[in-house]
Amino acid sequence: MIISNLRKTDGGTYICGMNNDMNSLKAVFIVAITEDSTIPNEAQLLYGQVHGKVNFHCEFEDQYAEQRKYLCKIEKNGYKKIIDSSGAIDPLYLGRIILEVDEQRLSSFTVRMIQLKKEDSGIFLCGVGNCGTDGDNTEFDLRINEDTDIPQESRSLSTKINGSISAQCKYNPQKNYTLKFWCKWKDSACDPLIRSDGYVKYDFEGKLVLLDDPVNGTLHVLMNQITKKHEGWYWCVMTDGKQDQISTVQIIISEGNNQGLAGGKTMIVNKGETVQIPCYYPCRYKSYRKYWCKWNNLNCKEITSNVDDNENGMSVSCGTHQLVLTIESISLKDNGWYWCGVQKSGRYEETIAVQVIVEEPSGHAPNSEDRIPVDSRSNVNFVNPPSSENKQNSLLPVLLSICAAILVASAVFFIIRLKRRNNTDLVSVGSYRTNISMTDLDNVVGKENPAVSDMQETDISGSKDGVKMKKKGSQEDIDYSCFLIHQNGSPNEENTV
Repeated sequence: MIISNLRKTDGGTYICGMNNDMNSLKAVFIVAITEDSTIPNEAQLLYGQVHGKVNFHCEFEDQYAEQRKYLCKIEKNGYKKIIDSSGAIDPLYLGRIILEVDEQRLSSFTVRMIQLKKEDSGIFLCGVGNCGTDGDNTEFDLRINEDTDIPQESRSLSTKINGSISAQCKYNPQKNYTLKFWCKWKDSACDPLIRSDGYVKYDFEGKLVLLDDPVNGTLHVLMNQITKKHEGWYWCVMTDGKQDQISTVQIIISEGNNQGLAGGKTMIVNKGETVQIPCYYPCRYKSYRKYWCKWNNLNCKEITSNVDDNENGMSVSCGTHQLVLTIESISLKDNGWYWCGVQKSGRYEETIAVQVIVEEPSGHAPNSEDRIPVDSRSNVNFVNPPSSENKQNSLLPVLLSICAAILVASAVFFIIRLKRRNNTDLVSVGSYRTNISMTDLDNVVGKENPAVSDMQETDISGSKDGVKMKKKGSQEDIDYSCFLIHQNGSPNEENTV
């Protein structure tokens, strides 16, 4: 028997039997009519654990490729939008939900929800278009199981500008996770910053490291040189290619200026020098274990803190409130990032980073601005690498000095040349040039009357009516000059004979 279009009045007791005899074979059914169920008949069941994760896989026809994608939750008062492809996210799900569109088929997408809570259970619509109206959708019935093997709680870590954070991500050491990574959640996506396979995003080189402890099932994430743009949500992900374990961390930038580790940012040194890098720490870290390590894309290799250990030319000595890393005969292979940090009871805490740049020695010693002083606490805030503007400023005085020296040398040369020209004229004789002074030449051939002094000689060349004399430098004078030049003595010697 089939009853269609049920009404509330159809409820009651029904008897199904053979013949009308009450003693014959029969069956009794009680039908109860209820209001419309909020659970669609075609809803897909999803199960998740508290602090766990769940994925909503949504596939639609290609005609919906350009339409808005969304995930909504059905509540008593209607539909509540959880996330959509425009970037809108419900505040209760910030940092723990992403929407990923399939690049191979734009009409399909996946919504990933992590750090599940008991109140996340309910009916969800995953669809295209507008929630609950036009377009198409798929229904999911999410059930939350409170059992979990590894508790993962969302937490917030606070730091200051240029500060650091240390996050611990717990996982089951019995599971064979092939990849672990740290990513930043933004715009419903999570961009990997560092992975256990050695990948490090360029902007985070020297700033971020993963230290794995597979025995205890703990992944330590250390991050320093934090700026305002690093504020936000981060995911710590462990995966075996099929299943993921995810925990979340929120980084908050505080305005406080709590005293912590202090040191330089960049150090430029010449190859072959002995370098000392200080790391200053406050009194509250006196009981902590202090260390130096050299950063690489897979870990941070610790440098022994034993002052007597001088292996590979490296040693560490600790004075009052400072830990000094000494590198003897520094070489190009020592280029890189060096971290100073503190550790207590096996937990990594605050860190700072110093970049060491080793250069081939040049003709002059580096400027004092390029070096990092280690003997004064007042010089803790070291300079960054010299910019092109600083290099131009340092070259300007040198260029001005060179220009001034050239100008002075030119002036001296010009004055000497002018004096010589006033005292000496070059006289051309045939194909020869000689520096016979005009005074000497006058003493021999320039005077009309050698017995009369210069003061007594009368210049008659300017007289209009006077006797016209042959000019100096005539052919006769030149012939006589040639005679004097080819003698053993000078013109003056001939004149005195």
